[in-house]
Amino acid sequence: MNNDKIERVEKKYLLTKDEKRLLLEAISSHLEKDEFFSEEVLSLYFDTKNNDFAITSIERPVFREKLRVRSYNVPTLSSPVFLELKSKLTKGPAKIGNKRRLVIKLKDLYAFLDKKKNLTSMFENLTKTKKQTSVSLPSTTNQLQIARELDYLFNYYDPVPKVLISANRTAYKGKERDDFRLTFDENLRFRNNDLRLEKGSHGEKFFSSQPDENRCIIMEVKTMNSMPLWFVRELSLLKLYPSRFSKYGKIYQKLNERNKNV
Repeated sequence: MNNDKIERVEKKYLLTKDEKRLLLEAISSHLEKDEFFSEEVLSLYFDTKNNDFAITSIERPVFREKLRVRSYNVPTLSSPVFLELKSKLTKGPAKIGNKRRLVIKLKDLYAFLDKKKNLTSMFENLTKTKKQTSVSLPSTTNQLQIARELDYLFNYYDPVPKVLISANRTAYKGKERDDFRLTFDENLRFRNNDLRLEKGSHGEKFFSSQPDENRCIIMEVKTMNSMPLWFVRELSLLKLYPSRFSKYGKIYQKLNERNKNV
């Protein structure tokens, strides 16, 4: 959770409740619950005034980026949240995901977004404090470098909060391989107003009024290497195939269609 740089292959699948149950029954001996097994995940997505990030997410060029803030469970103003730059590079059949993120208190994030502070100065001060005391602080040389990058990107793109997406997540990791992680996001919700994270995870259901047999569970496979053979075998037996599904991109399309029909 505290890694400030993460690079891995990521694949998404859309599952029914039965498919999730059958898959977990088949592979349970290879999995154990993640340290953060069951959480509510809140993600606040930023975009330009012209929605450039959403459009590239839909058009799927070789390289694309997203800016977001992620919280695990509903935060308070004093809670740590993750300000993330997420990029994806399509390399042959694989999609290499790269995530660079800062750990920052929510109240400090709001001060940055209100242009009262910049990230570089905040993390420079934290670095100095860490050198002068024995207190353990969430600041490293990498964090300071990422703070500079994010300052530049926010100045360049001038992004604003657009959509808050919430989901109930369960997470597993491989017993034999630490690099293998499996997450299931259910009860996907979103809102494009009242976007402060501390206001909670309420929102409109994305997969609304759909029966259980429809695919409304997002499974994401995350690994530093190729997927284990036992996992690939079960995917094949259940006829589960990767899906091109971007939460933010799909919600942008839904809102765009709704505005056209008004």
